[in-house]
Amino acid sequence: MTSAANVEAVERASGRSWASWVEVFAAAGGASLDHRELVAVASRELGHVDNPGWWAQMTAVAYEQHIGRRTPGQRQDGTYECSVSRTHGGTLDEALAAWLGVAAGLSGVGGVPFAGSASSTATPAYRRWRAALADGSRLLAEISLRADRAVVTLTWSRLSSPEAKDEARPVLRTLLAAL
Repeated sequence: MTSAANVEAVERASGRSWASWVEVFAAAGGASLDHRELVAVASRELGHVDNPGWWAQMTAVAYEQHIGRRTPGQRQDGTYECSVSRTHGGTLDEALAAWLGVAAGLSGVGGVPFAGSASSTATPAYRRWRAALADGSRLLAEISLRADRAVVTLTWSRLSSPEAKDEARPVLRTLLAAL
C-alpha cells in the first residue's frame, strides 16, 4: 500500500505522474533492486528538482510501498517511525531551550523509560536532542528553520509495529503541545 500523500508529493515535486514513475522503476527492474539501487534510478530522473537526493529517497520509498516491500512508516530495516512537527517561532536556540524544558520533566516517553542520558548536537542549521529508550526505540527532537521560524520535529524511531507507530503519534503531539 503506497501512501497517497507521498505519491501526491512526488508527483508535485517531479512534475511526473505516479504511473510514469512506476514505468521508470519497472523498466529498470525495480522489483529486484534494493533501496539504494532504486534511489539511483530516481536520482537520474530528478536532477531538475530542489533537493534531488531527498526526493529520490522519497520516490524510492513510495515505490517500495507500491510493490509491497514496505508499509507506510516502515524503515528499510523493518522497524517503524513516527514524526510530528510544530512551529515554535523563535530562534533555533530558543526552540531548543523550550524543548529541553519539556524533556527535563520526562523519565521516558509513552510509558517507556529512557535508557541512559540524552545527548545534544548543534550546527548552524539545526539543533538535535537524542535519547534511547529501554525497549530499543529512540526519540529525536530536531529543531530547524523554515522561513526564519524554528520548527521542532519529534521522531520516535525503531518502533516494532504499525500499531506502535500509530500509538506514538498522540504521545508526540502531547509533547509538542507542551512547548
